[in-house]
Amino acid sequence: MSEDTSGIADDSSWVPKHSQDGTPGAQSTTRRRVKRTLMIISGMLVLVIGGTVAYAGYWYYRIDHNIKGAPLHGAVVPPNQLSVVQPTPDPYGNVPINILLIGTDARLPGQDASLGGYTDPSGRSDVEMLVHVSADRSNATVVSLPRDTMVPIPACVDAKGNQYPAQSVAMINSALAAGPGCQVDTVEEFTHVKIDHFMMVDFSGVVALTNAVGGVPVCVTKAVNDPDSHLTLPAGTSVIQGDTALAFLRTREGFSDGSDLYRTEAQHQYLSALIRKMKSEATLDNPIQATHLMDIASKSLTVDNGIASVSGLLDLANTLKKVPTQNITFLTMPTVAYQPDPNRVAPDTALDNQIFSLIAHDQSVTGPTTAASSSATPAAPAPTPSATASTLSPGSVTDAILVENGTTNDGRSRQLAATLQADGFKNATGVSYTGDVATTTVYYSTPQHQAAAQAVAAALQLPASAVQQGGDGSAPIVVRVGADFASGDVYNPVAATSSTPSALPSAALSSAAGENAADSNQCVTAAGS
Repeated sequence: MSEDTSGIADDSSWVPKHSQDGTPGAQSTTRRRVKRTLMIISGMLVLVIGGTVAYAGYWYYRIDHNIKGAPLHGAVVPPNQLSVVQPTPDPYGNVPINILLIGTDARLPGQDASLGGYTDPSGRSDVEMLVHVSADRSNATVVSLPRDTMVPIPACVDAKGNQYPAQSVAMINSALAAGPGCQVDTVEEFTHVKIDHFMMVDFSGVVALTNAVGGVPVCVTKAVNDPDSHLTLPAGTSVIQGDTALAFLRTREGFSDGSDLYRTEAQHQYLSALIRKMKSEATLDNPIQATHLMDIASKSLTVDNGIASVSGLLDLANTLKKVPTQNITFLTMPTVAYQPDPNRVAPDTALDNQIFSLIAHDQSVTGPTTAASSSATPAAPAPTPSATASTLSPGSVTDAILVENGTTNDGRSRQLAATLQADGFKNATGVSYTGDVATTTVYYSTPQHQAAAQAVAAALQLPASAVQQGGDGSAPIVVRVGADFASGDVYNPVAATSSTPSALPSAALSSAAGENAADSNQCVTAAGS
């Protein structure tokens, strides 16, 4: 697939006259590529780092004012008239979360331009990823939508009241001309997946972010020397950061057939490695480090109005971080040739319908389904919610909560104590426990603490049978963590793993180039391999 060197010529008539800019030359086109493939890094970092930052005073104010908000929807036709699937709550009342991550090639004067960009205030969504997090938070699926895909675009109105007529077919990335809300509605109409939030990022701060985390390991099958991206890497694994990370994520000619589709797979490998590193090294447990990362990311961030605040992002991030790394799957939407233009692609309708149907109905692509109606693979038995579930909110629980580690995983009690604190249980503390425990139990010392114990169990999604009176009296509530809860932020006795049979037919999974975030053996196919 050749590079788009004509701006959005396919659909420039769709842009209001007062919004049109001159078409940049070949040099500007090359510069555009320096940034657009890295948009997603800032967005993913927001998802990873948001839930661990302790904000106060100046930093809260500063980061809160960095974040820009915009309407979630932009289509002229109300979103509820679009043919999207409405999610079904799980036994605990949780619903799945779908987020559209948008990378815009818009660049304004300043650091963006100094990295090789040009002034383009409208922009296009040259990187798009649809992130689905299951209702039980046991798994997540991230689907990259190739920017050259030709799809219908609904009639939209932007924030200034400019009208944009519907198009029967156009490049998916051109919808952003009418604002991120129009991009959301375009993807909703195309996939039938209800989108709850969007995160739109640009490239200022990307180099600083990759430097701040100390770089991530990536692998290539043979040495790469791409003069266009200036990427030079030896065969095998290298730790990259700064300008080298920028080059790795923008390289096309250095990978396989030089198309955007293989560049997407490189982005997936990089993000998987980034997530693994930040979780394994507890980078975000350091409040100063985490605050610094969040400050950098927030400068490049626009989100929907519903989460356009530090508190909104923290609430979302505290939910998203519960997904185990091994249950995060990256896919690239399968496509076929677009006959009118060899430089464009069209959706592979049969395979895409399978993928987006699973997501819309909250069924895991590569693990047990979370919806009882699944016919693709037997559904994992859902944990039974407490029949006498507590009506107490986490913030109203003042009892001391002791989390004891009865597993063989070091730091497990501290991890769950931090999870409970993030959920609102401020008096949770993690300690070690002498001996191994098979089954997780929440003990309450006296009947007056039972409701609080049930609230703790509900937050961790433990079954009703886990709540018992007893314990050693060391605290009013004791969470003794067993081997059945050795990982993850919520209890999932039949957790999906990379070896779990796929709910997606093998042909579709292969065509979508599925990658697991926990797989440290990923290696990008270099050109000529």
